[in-house]
Amino acid sequence: MARSSSQTAPFSPWPLTPSVPRCFRDHPITAALIILLIGWSAASLLISGRWLAPRFSNQGSLLFFVRQSRLIQSFDVDSAQAPPDVWLKRFGSRAAAQRWHSSDGQRWWMVWLQDGAPLLVLPSTEASEPSRVSSSFPDVELLFADELHRKSFFSSLPSRPSTPSSVENECIDRLSQSTAVAWNPSGLSSIAGPLAFAFHSASYGCLTLTLDDRRMLMFDGAVSSRPLSSAPRSVRRSPETESAFKRFVDSSPTKNRLALHWQGASTKPLFGSLLQRRLIGDEIEKTYGLTPKFQAQWLGAPMDLQVRSRNDGPFKASIQLSLAFPAGQAETLNKGLASLSSSLEQRGLRPQLSQSKAGTNRDQSRVLIWKDSQQNSLGSWSLVSPTPNQISLRLSLGGPSDPVLPPVTLKPDSGLRVRFDAQQLAGLGWLKSTWPTLVKEAGQGEILLDPMMGFRSGEAETWYWLKGQLSLR
Repeated sequence: MARSSSQTAPFSPWPLTPSVPRCFRDHPITAALIILLIGWSAASLLISGRWLAPRFSNQGSLLFFVRQSRLIQSFDVDSAQAPPDVWLKRFGSRAAAQRWHSSDGQRWWMVWLQDGAPLLVLPSTEASEPSRVSSSFPDVELLFADELHRKSFFSSLPSRPSTPSSVENECIDRLSQSTAVAWNPSGLSSIAGPLAFAFHSASYGCLTLTLDDRRMLMFDGAVSSRPLSSAPRSVRRSPETESAFKRFVDSSPTKNRLALHWQGASTKPLFGSLLQRRLIGDEIEKTYGLTPKFQAQWLGAPMDLQVRSRNDGPFKASIQLSLAFPAGQAETLNKGLASLSSSLEQRGLRPQLSQSKAGTNRDQSRVLIWKDSQQNSLGSWSLVSPTPNQISLRLSLGGPSDPVLPPVTLKPDSGLRVRFDAQQLAGLGWLKSTWPTLVKEAGQGEILLDPMMGFRSGEAETWYWLKGQLSLR
């Protein structure tokens, strides 16, 4: 029989009886004690400031700094060497020497935040001062340049970072297990300076650094024009990257080396960050008559760029650039070059036609040489057709065109390969003071940039595996 609606319900201390577990209803005193303990714990957390503050493990600390810093680099403590200057400044001479020798073989990090002096980060130990170990970063010791920098850092501490991507996980492993470096566009620009535009495809990256017994610096890792946190889960290194890379024998004399040799499946890694900016693209069209269609075809063209130092004439270097285009793009190329010719003539330059061997048995090419009012040759260009399906555009600056250069293949291997002589580039003024002295005084180097696997069909290549070497003679 159903109960009468007028029947009085038994008294309960829980007004919302249907939503309360029966064990709590049956044991109100126990429930009250549990609630009291929870409330006391919450109050303690709020008072201590740990309720809202993120708490990072060692891996979480590195993930935080990878995302929040301009650049982070890991180092190994070698007690046979003297402590670095940053240790001496943060610890003091005596304490730095003691900590350095007791930390032999351990990892430590330098973190360049968005502003201020770099942050020195060490694994926390029993020797760590409590004031340098934050509740938010319990596994590391943070040594700031000054108190103002420390307060600024903790006042803007963001929330706990989201789950790391596969590329970020690899980066954290590199930073915690080896000497490595990670950066974002701001960090790259602070080092590369005016050359930063040429590294657009590597605006974000994380590389392992290894120095062998021949003083050859080897480096490899993932790079991209996008943040590492946005990497697809399936992206991975191609197994062909390793086989395409050969270590230097260092047999070519320095005087015969090119200052720079850049070979790429397209010009986009070199010119993309400039031509894809609307303001720059519009100004190029307005000033030189090179339409967006011409610029797009330029970005898609395979290229071979050679820079050679010169000791004679008015220029420090000569540049040779070869590009390959499908034959169907001939009309756009000719119109673009005609507009460029008109613009150069309006600026006082004078063209001169010359016949030159095209480097093939098909025919001869007409080379258009550009001279100033003193009849100095400033540069030239020519269009040749090495095959019925291909047109090659050859340009030179600061010297005559080399007619024996082989034409660029229309469908080369993907990615790019860059060889360079760091000392020559420094002599040309291309490596500014922001570059480390060790790099500016180095010998030959090479960078191989290979597209990573795991992209969806039709998706643009934005993730690359970079592998390189640099002779620190």
